[in-house]
Amino acid sequence: MTEQMTAWWRMLRAPRHRWLWYVAAGFVYLVIVALPLSGFSAEGKRALAVAGVAAFLWVTNAAPSAITGIVVLFLLPVSGALSSDSTYAYFGNHAVFLVLGVFILASPIMRSGLSSRIALWTISYFGRSQERLVVSILWLGALMSFVISEHAVAAMLFPIVLEIVRSSRVRSSSRFGLAAFLALAWGVVIGGTATILGGARAPLAMGVLKDTTGITIGFLEWTVMSLPMVVVLLSLVSLYLMRIARDDAVSLEDARQYLLSRTRDLGPISAREKRTAGIMLITIALWIFQGNNWGLDTIALLGVLLAFVFRVAQWEEVESDVNWGIIVMYGGAIALSAALRDTGAANTLAQHLLNADVQSTRLVLAIVVILAMALTEIMSNAASVAVLMPVALVIAESYGLGAKMITVGVAVPAGLAFMIPVSTPAIAIILSAPYVRALDVLLRGVWLKLLGLAVFLIMAYLYWPLIGASRF
Repeated sequence: MTEQMTAWWRMLRAPRHRWLWYVAAGFVYLVIVALPLSGFSAEGKRALAVAGVAAFLWVTNAAPSAITGIVVLFLLPVSGALSSDSTYAYFGNHAVFLVLGVFILASPIMRSGLSSRIALWTISYFGRSQERLVVSILWLGALMSFVISEHAVAAMLFPIVLEIVRSSRVRSSSRFGLAAFLALAWGVVIGGTATILGGARAPLAMGVLKDTTGITIGFLEWTVMSLPMVVVLLSLVSLYLMRIARDDAVSLEDARQYLLSRTRDLGPISAREKRTAGIMLITIALWIFQGNNWGLDTIALLGVLLAFVFRVAQWEEVESDVNWGIIVMYGGAIALSAALRDTGAANTLAQHLLNADVQSTRLVLAIVVILAMALTEIMSNAASVAVLMPVALVIAESYGLGAKMITVGVAVPAGLAFMIPVSTPAIAIILSAPYVRALDVLLRGVWLKLLGLAVFLIMAYLYWPLIGASRF
């Protein structure tokens, strides 16, 4: 029976049957519009129906994320949820340009060889034993994801980690091999939540926050709020991965020789690498000290201009490196969030949730965090932010939680995706390695998910009040 169901699923996933998924999405739209939902305006119900279509396509992964973004941009004005002028104006949100600038800046970091040099030096210097090697991969992926999109870091480090494990001559069932690739994926996922540069979740959430309330979160402010969780979680995961890797006897001499040869191949640090490092340091410094005055998006675009002026970025490389479809997806997600807010749909949804008569503000925050962590395992983490943020902001206002607090409370947990490859490419990337089984990732990811939930809530309850970021 299981094999038959698998065969049916594969048949439905075939490109020639993709039209069936669009028909099903249309059915979702019609059902939501036809439902006798109380409290929703006509426009609000249409916006909710468009959100239902987007959620269906995101959850089933029936269409590429960019196509789903286009579907949203098409349906919002056609359905009458928003005017076409409003829809396309939201697509031009400042958060979209922040994401664009960050993605373009990542190109010269990788193309110049700077990121590879840092990666090889770190692993060769700190990886003197199999336990330390695994931990160095974890922390390296995390630290690089502070300034580069997590999926780009995962893609860049994957061949290096694969060659290290292969050169260690371990079996495909090796626990050392499993630990090394889990370290890669978990490191970039956890590290990607520390700043606004690790992925587009944070810019997306900040865009919704600014459009809704006019409030902005600074680059340093976001990092101060999220970094303690990242450090604690990485430390606990280090101990766990060391325990896994220790159960396997591995000879690292060949791996060390591989790292040394790769480092020699890079040669002395180039002028392009030095200029790239300088531009990134300038950009990050401006984000920290002038982010509130100039705008994070404006500074990102300034960094892009400097990269081209000083010839560290080449447009042909940028065209190849930037995932332009992600830009379309985020533009559509921001427009969808705005539609749910402007039509009152988000407010009505929040009122229905508030009917549960929950009195504790701590419990309300925990519910929002759990929802974000659950949604991010069945749809992309950016999609979960787009769906949840408008409702979460209404809930925050009703309970006096603070808009900044609930924004970080949605975006950071939404980035903690450890179980399945739907929400983050990092998990999908490591599943292509022969040393990793999907069941291992799923089962160990459940444990890490619960740990991440506990660490985040402890940080929110105990640390945030100390820095004035929350009130309970």
